[in-house]
Parts: sequence; structure tokens; C-alpha cells
Amino acid sequence: MKIRKLIQLIWLISAVSVADVALAYTDEKPEELCRVPKIRDFNLPTYNAVDKVEVPPEAELTFTVSAWTDPEAIVVTAKNEPLTLSIENKMSFYRVKAKLPASLNGKFVRVNVRAKAVLGCKSETGWLLKVASVDTNTQGPEKTEQPASVPAGTKAEPVERGSVVEADE
Repeated sequence: MKIRKLIQLIWLISAVSVADVALAYTDEKPEELCRVPKIRDFNLPTYNAVDKVEVPPEAELTFTVSAWTDPEAIVVTAKNEPLTLSIENKMSFYRVKAKLPASLNGKFVRVNVRAKAVLGCKSETGWLLKVASVDTNTQGPEKTEQPASVPAGTKAEPVERGSVVEADE
């Protein structure tokens, strides 16, 4: 009788293990063949309401992109205006350089980067910057012009630049 119960127990255990394997869920997804480009190491300080950090006008921005990125498919825009890029291959990554246009001085600018991997995966990121405004009067005080000859006993008055002075005759 003990042998019969032992055989039944073995049959029961094998039936449960076969049913467990048969009912197990297997995910048949194919492995992802493409790696998403990584965009990092942005050199300019991003704007936030607490610090209110500004970047200099016409600043050069740099960042790195992973090596499996197609360098021809890197697009950088600032305020939806495409920037001219300089891409340097460092073997394990690409260093991308661009310069902010002069038209963005004194404005908030969103710099967007889109990159595409060699096998087709895409990545997109961006940074908010506040570009400092350029004062045109920072070159020093305006010089005043003096008349070539001042009659004796009269006081010479400065003449503003750009104004027209008529001589009394």
C-alpha cells in the first residue's frame, strides 16, 4: 500500500509541475535593438525663478551626445530658430557646440535638442535660458563736439551727437 501511495504522490507532483509550466506567462516581445541617444553635460546654467541666472549674450553652448547617435541627425534650435553646429567626434561620444544668435539678447530662450540614433531611436531634450541684455551705452559717455573756433569772451556749449546745429550769420 505504501508503494501505491508513493507512486500516486509522484504522479500528482509531476502533473502539477507540468500544468504550472504550461500555464506560465511568457512575454514574447523582441529585444529592443536600438539604444536611445543620451544628451547630457550642458554647459550653460539653466534659468529658474529662485536664482534668476542669466547667460551672456551670444554665449557658446556645448553638450555631449552618445556615440551611437547619428551626427547628421542632431538638430539644435533656440526659439524655433536652427543653430549652426560644430560636431566633434571623441570616439566614445560627440561634443556639440553652437552659439546663441545676437537676436536673442535680453530674452528667455528654450534651447531644444533632437537626436536620432543610427538604428532609428529618437531622443529630445531642452533647457530654458535667460540671455542677458546688451546695453548699447556701456561703451562710456558720449563725447561732445566743440566748435572749431570760439570767439573770445563767449562760452562754448557742448553739442549733442546727432543733432543739427545751424550757425547764425
